[in-house]
Amino acid sequence: MNIAGFDRRDLGMLWSLFKLTLTDRYLGSGLGLIWAVLSPLLLMGIFTFVFTFVFPGRLPGREGSLAYTMWLLSGYGPWLAISEGLSVSTTSVVGNAGIVKNIAFKSEVLPVVGALTGLLPLLVCLVLIALLQVMSGEVPHLAVLSLPITLFFGLLFISGLGLFLSSLNVFVRDTALALPNVLTLLLFASPIFYPLSAYPGGIGKFLQFNPFYVIAASFRAPIIDGTLPPLWMFAYLAVVSIAVFMVGLKWFRRLKSFFDARL
Repeated sequence: MNIAGFDRRDLGMLWSLFKLTLTDRYLGSGLGLIWAVLSPLLLMGIFTFVFTFVFPGRLPGREGSLAYTMWLLSGYGPWLAISEGLSVSTTSVVGNAGIVKNIAFKSEVLPVVGALTGLLPLLVCLVLIALLQVMSGEVPHLAVLSLPITLFFGLLFISGLGLFLSSLNVFVRDTALALPNVLTLLLFASPIFYPLSAYPGGIGKFLQFNPFYVIAASFRAPIIDGTLPPLWMFAYLAVVSIAVFMVGLKWFRRLKSFFDARL
């Protein structure tokens, strides 16, 4: 088995590092897995309160705060996965300097492991949405079976960005420091909290090609509307994700020979 130069041994290493990263990140803290669940719940609770009660949002054709809450969470959950995955990926090489310098393995797996950590807050969000749907009497549609496809290409996209940012962070340590601010700007510049129709003029038509929006919309369509995302979204996300991953991988492999001197 060979995926972009990764063989079975590398995939086994990826899985081992993923479990180790989750253990260090969550089980190493006082609250352990409780904090892993509580943290995304707090963030979702804050934004839900703000955009439901302080600056109430409304959806065309849907009434009530519960409908808007589910719509909001179905887009913010994927964003949490993106944000968490990129943050961990960016620091993955520098944070594992000892492993990179002393163990012979493909260090490319480290940013991919970082991207996978975003699965946990996404899972918490999906469980919460499922509970809200039960409360509202909604029944999940078969269209949710398309979510693994969106998830796969979303992780590929995050991994590609992580490969680029993690290698850049070895040489420019300000990359990790600047990332939270960039992510905040991207969050409010993307149609995550608002429908595309809320943007004036042709801005909405332009923003519909934002990959972060496409990922969120591809989650929302099956969960909220019970429909498959438009085929162009699947095709667009697949092309962009594969391109970003391959470019990020090439960039990483070009720079990795210089890592030892900078770590």
